[in-house]
Amino acid sequence: MKFAFVFLLVSISAFAADVKLKDYNWNVTDIARKGLNKEVLFSRMDRDFVKPSKSICSNRALMWANNFKNELGLDTAKIFLFYTKKKGDMSLKTWWYHVSPVVNENGNLFVMDAGFGSWINSPLTKEQWLFKFANSNNCKEINANETELVEMIFNGQVFPHQTSYGYYDCYYKIVPHTIWTPEVLATNLLGRDSDGRPARMERDEINSNELYQACLEATTTSIGYAMGTNKKECKRYAGIADD
Repeated sequence: MKFAFVFLLVSISAFAADVKLKDYNWNVTDIARKGLNKEVLFSRMDRDFVKPSKSICSNRALMWANNFKNELGLDTAKIFLFYTKKKGDMSLKTWWYHVSPVVNENGNLFVMDAGFGSWINSPLTKEQWLFKFANSNNCKEINANETELVEMIFNGQVFPHQTSYGYYDCYYKIVPHTIWTPEVLATNLLGRDSDGRPARMERDEINSNELYQACLEATTTSIGYAMGTNKKECKRYAGIADD
């Protein structure tokens, strides 16, 4: 049995591989290195305190990423999808973006979009996820040096199909799990805000105030959010001292 256990450890180590994200000094932890698998993680994602059907995607994604980090010590990622006018069956016409957590298993990235019940009941590859939401795999990855595309994020509107980079049905960017919203993403890459003013938006860890704001919206109804429900619970969750 001892030799079998040693062989198992060697086998896990041989296949384990953290993934470094393009444009970021960020490594996505290989969950296999910790003896975890994506299906079990997906099934155990919080759908009680977090209200998937009543929350904004960026808020629940931040909370799920925080849970992965605090409970399991995982550095994960997120994938932001930016729509054109083309939408998939899973998307509302009013959406201009969608975001979901991403984990790494054995050097491969998987999207953990646990907010859609039986419509998505398991982890998806990037290609599967993009097709579900954009009805296309003609999707361009946004690079940090493609300023024209990054600046479009500030507009808060669907992207054009045609840009100087070609014709695409959707655009996406994979980022560290600490990035909360599209505005934070764009500011972080450009080093300036939507008005062109220099701005530092470094995110080596999740910002507690952003986590608190995300929790307030993602854990209650719209009426509850307006009434300030869960303030104490969310301060405790985000590690903020109660007044």
